[in-house]
Amino acid sequence: MRTWGIAIVTTGMFATLAAAPARAEDPKSFESLAGDAVTLGRADLAGLVWSLSATCASGDELAQRQCKAARDARAAELQGATFVVDGDAAAFAVGAWNPGTKSVALTLRGCVACVAPVGGMYVVSSKAAPSFKGGTAEAALVHETARAFRDEEAARRWGKRLQHLRTQFVVRIAAASGGMWERDGKKGLALDVLAYRVFDPCDGDIVCASPPSSKAPADSRTCGEAVVEGEAPRTDEPKGGGDGGTDAPPLPMQLDAGHIKAAMKPVVEASKECFAVYEVAGKAKMIYSVSGDGSILTYEQTGDFVDTPTGKCIDKAARAVVFPKSKKKKSGFSFPLVLQ
Repeated sequence: MRTWGIAIVTTGMFATLAAAPARAEDPKSFESLAGDAVTLGRADLAGLVWSLSATCASGDELAQRQCKAARDARAAELQGATFVVDGDAAAFAVGAWNPGTKSVALTLRGCVACVAPVGGMYVVSSKAAPSFKGGTAEAALVHETARAFRDEEAARRWGKRLQHLRTQFVVRIAAASGGMWERDGKKGLALDVLAYRVFDPCDGDIVCASPPSSKAPADSRTCGEAVVEGEAPRTDEPKGGGDGGTDAPPLPMQLDAGHIKAAMKPVVEASKECFAVYEVAGKAKMIYSVSGDGSILTYEQTGDFVDTPTGKCIDKAARAVVFPKSKKKKSGFSFPLVLQ
């Protein structure tokens, strides 16, 4: 997928970027539809909305003419182009456990900007007009199904993945009214949804997709398993090199990234629980000094959660870690976490 920034007119100075050519729809896979589409981040989406809705009423007459020329040219380029956009927090939802069917409902709505309007515009699927609950739009259903589980606990554990799941849509601007709509005093942009997928960026697993999608690229940073900072190369000695000549695995010379990541898995899992409870996103860093017997000599947390309920929640798990033994009498390292 290609990325593309959309310029917004400011003080009479502007730039326009060529839109990607529209391609014939190929229903074989999500990737085939997304491959030549333009990838829009949140800032780019704001630029797209500006191109379709700007009044160009500010500034002197020259500035207004320049603004209108840029807006109209950009709007013409956008018609028929296809885009890859992320769904927002209201897009995908997991329902309550149903003991009768031993399943939970999974719903996907055409929400690109349902929770927080972009440039004053809600951005939703063109499938049907949205309704509103307070300031949040409820877009039309794009996909609805149920997922079966062995028991409620298994469903609950799977549901924890929701905080990481990512939704992607392949869309184009709806032809009717240039995609613009107004309802209940609110304005928005309607998009035709050509394809969608919901996936777990922790491992790339697909939850649902249409057309079918292959495994998505994994981004372990989303799950807090970033590379350990200050890591040393693996220095395990060959079998038989340990003390005493027994069959027990020899002690490594020092802890490496693999040892540390394995020991910190309970902290990563606990941090997900902390996020589920307090719903505060941010970054943290665990700074350790560890003795050769694996016990913690000193521990400190830095970052966004210091002296907060989330930070204290993480600390409880971080202080309980027991690291593998090593021949090095004292080791120091840091381990980053990302909660989002």
